[in-house]
Amino acid sequence: MNKPKVSIVVPIYGVEKYLHQCVDSILAQTLKDIEIILVDDGSKDKCPEIVDEYAKKDPRVVAVHQPNGGYGRAVNHGIELATGEYIGIVEPDDFIESDMYETLYNDAKKHDVDVVKGIYNNYWDNEDGSTKCEIAGHDWAIRPPYNPFSVYEYAMVLQYHASIWTAIYRTDFIRQNNIKVLEINKGRYADQNWRYETLMLANKIYWEHKPFYNYRLTNENASSVKKNNPDDVFDIYDELNKFFQKYPEKYEKIKDDFYAEMYRHMMWNWGRVDNKYYFYCMKRINSVFKKMDKNIVMNSTHFSKDEKDTFLKLADPNFKLKFMTKQILQNIFSIKNSSSKKHKVIRILGIKISIRRRKKG
Repeated sequence: MNKPKVSIVVPIYGVEKYLHQCVDSILAQTLKDIEIILVDDGSKDKCPEIVDEYAKKDPRVVAVHQPNGGYGRAVNHGIELATGEYIGIVEPDDFIESDMYETLYNDAKKHDVDVVKGIYNNYWDNEDGSTKCEIAGHDWAIRPPYNPFSVYEYAMVLQYHASIWTAIYRTDFIRQNNIKVLEINKGRYADQNWRYETLMLANKIYWEHKPFYNYRLTNENASSVKKNNPDDVFDIYDELNKFFQKYPEKYEKIKDDFYAEMYRHMMWNWGRVDNKYYFYCMKRINSVFKKMDKNIVMNSTHFSKDEKDTFLKLADPNFKLKFMTKQILQNIFSIKNSSSKKHKVIRILGIKISIRRRKKG
């Protein structure tokens, strides 16, 4: 039998609410010569039944059931089973446009590239039944000077959302380089390493400017919205540094863009996690930033002045001591306006006193 043109891996856990829309959008592809690998990652809801129903109805669907191992294990298992010429990944709470894989496959064949990647739509479905769909904001920023290209000619693609599911990857390229999604952290940020490894090892990349993928932002169970995982982002970059150590010359070529992406990702994560992890994340950010090459950051065009100033403060080896000293002094004596600006808040030896401001006139 001939190989399918594209094998599409769908890692599935606890998404029965969205799974039909996802799989139906894949079955509706104008490219018919596809393989759809539905990997049930030990789901406790009706997802296993839904997967089996699709496998019975369409011979292109492969049903896989495995004990819960997380996003990375599910994607990797699907890739291990894939027989297609190229591999795509679709997350089970998202859906795609009907001409996605036909367009990406034609791009790949025409330009003989390892990776075809592009932009996507942010999608919201609200409780009142309304929906909203718009192109993700970074579309305006990514403009390769020519197509195809390598990441060393245009590393800007590393600075924005990993979005590994907007792409197809040559199967032989993935297997020859033993590229896998990380299986730590049950999936949170696991796409970071895949994004860097595929783009840095690819000989040629083709960038598709039309959005075919609809990325749902209203799934309250998505791993990206959980706030109790302060270590995950740091674990991912620790793993990524192991990859950089294997390819030091390649790393030096993208270091500026990597620093910008890591800085913004860590700052975003710091603002996202639960408040009880605020100081913990601050300490971990300090330990990362003080190891970075300050000259690269200060000379970079990718950092704004405010970002450079913030970086210098957080990279200061004495930052923790200075911060704690400031906190202690503020507890001894400080005067501030309240958030409403109707009161003066005076703190003396840890005791807070609120004094109402006198009205003018």
